[in-house]
Amino acid sequence: MANPSLLKLTFPSIVYASNSIPIDLRVLLYKGGARESSRTVLKKIAIGDLGDLLQERVKLVGLIHSEMNAALVSGKSQNTAKSVFYGFKTFFIWVDNQDIKLSIETAESVFRQWSDHLLNRVLKSEITMRSAYSIAGTVGKILTVILERPKPVIATTRLQLDRRQNSIAIDDQNLSDIFKFGHLLIDIVNNLNIKAIYGTLPVKMELRNGVTWNEWSGISDVENIKTFLPSNRRFCDKRKLTALRSAWENEHSVRTRSSLINLRLQAELLIFLAQTGMNLTQARKLKMDQANYTSSLEGYQVRSYKNRKGGEVSFEIFSQYREHFEKYLTWRKQIFKDSTEVLFPFCYKDGSFTLPETYILFLRIKKICQLVNTKYCGPRELRKTRINWLLRQSRNPDLTAEQAQHTKQVLYRIYEKPSLQVAKIEFIQFWKKNDPTLKQVGSAPAPGVCNGTPMPIAKIPSEAPKPDCIHPSGCLFCEHHRDIDSHDYVWSLASMKQFNAILITKYRPIEKNKPDIGAHVEMALEMLVKKLKWFESSNEKRKKWVNESLARCNEEDYHPHWGYLIECMKI
Repeated sequence: MANPSLLKLTFPSIVYASNSIPIDLRVLLYKGGARESSRTVLKKIAIGDLGDLLQERVKLVGLIHSEMNAALVSGKSQNTAKSVFYGFKTFFIWVDNQDIKLSIETAESVFRQWSDHLLNRVLKSEITMRSAYSIAGTVGKILTVILERPKPVIATTRLQLDRRQNSIAIDDQNLSDIFKFGHLLIDIVNNLNIKAIYGTLPVKMELRNGVTWNEWSGISDVENIKTFLPSNRRFCDKRKLTALRSAWENEHSVRTRSSLINLRLQAELLIFLAQTGMNLTQARKLKMDQANYTSSLEGYQVRSYKNRKGGEVSFEIFSQYREHFEKYLTWRKQIFKDSTEVLFPFCYKDGSFTLPETYILFLRIKKICQLVNTKYCGPRELRKTRINWLLRQSRNPDLTAEQAQHTKQVLYRIYEKPSLQVAKIEFIQFWKKNDPTLKQVGSAPAPGVCNGTPMPIAKIPSEAPKPDCIHPSGCLFCEHHRDIDSHDYVWSLASMKQFNAILITKYRPIEKNKPDIGAHVEMALEMLVKKLKWFESSNEKRKKWVNESLARCNEEDYHPHWGYLIECMKI
């Protein structure tokens, strides 16, 4: 029987804030433990309030711990480990509620039952399919490894990732939302300068579209001042509370203005992520003395270290962002002086700083987006939009993958979003290149070149084909058609001559009172013979071209432009 006190199911490599509760997987070994508060569950376990340890879970939880720990050691994000822990707590809460026996042997079948439960919640519109798939996928990824399954266990469930069909309207709307969100972030930054932050409360926030609201730095009324006081001072009369609030407003420090400072930091961080394409976790760990901001022709080169990839990684900041970034660095220095080395130093209400590993939820930005009717675009969406923009601009997946610090497989599988605008352009370019009716200026349906404007030659015979930039025979009687002095051109002329020779043999007279196409073919043949004779008689070099081209045609080796047409004529 396992001794609970001897089980080591914690993660010493994770760095926690002073008020955070360390992750301990022992809570999963007791029925009801996953549902209990993290601050009291270990005490309840110690005094026996949750009953005995469930022995059948020991091996399963131990393997979960080993896999999570291995991921941390390999350089995976600590926030990922916290998400995995939250996912397993949700899974185990459901298991406890259903009174199901869970072990390493039954884990896969129980997981499928849980996925059906999540799907049922989706059908009831309690959660979205994306949320259900996300939380089940987090748990399923670990189970797939520890159960040594050949394919992901989530693939054996009925949960499917919600992949919405793209359309031009949706694609345009996404870009419009990104631009609108970007304007909101810039407006927030511009409103929260040093004077506004340390001035009289509230700070009046004004957007470029005329919308306004007030920011109170956490104290919108007298009663809220209680939340900033020690517990033994919260029970006092309104007059004293008013005095405390006045003192709070008059104390121009990081402690009293932390809400305003964090709001600007949230906006600055999102702008930074959109410009550099960095991951949120990666950007949070950047330090002023660790990151090298080197001027370049395009703005800045940001260098840092990425554990998962190893080595030094360079991020380009666009030149348009350079001035804004320099203003942020100046603002940051005025606010924090030399009190912290972190590039984005978020702070608590007591004036202390959050750890770089602390995940930022951007809650205030989200609330403001709801207030001003603007769609919130998180770090992942900003990064994905930037990568797709680079891919569309460069049309170079190798370059884009290198810029995003990914392989091409990851780029295509996770980040690339189909664009109907790009597909439309590619279709147009393809048909413009291959459709004879859409030939580019300078090329002609027949061998040779032209300016794309059909003009019949002077005194053109009535039975001759008329130039129309569609039928090759018409080019032979066009004022703007030009020959090319090359062997390939002569070979194409000889092949076209052979095509028309076959065409005339297969021609049958048409009805009376309609144009005689046979005459058109005969006129084209005569013109082609004249051109070949001119090349043959002009000099010895061109004569060799004609002889070689005619010999090839006799051997049924036709020019590629005419070969497939001639083969079709022979059928």
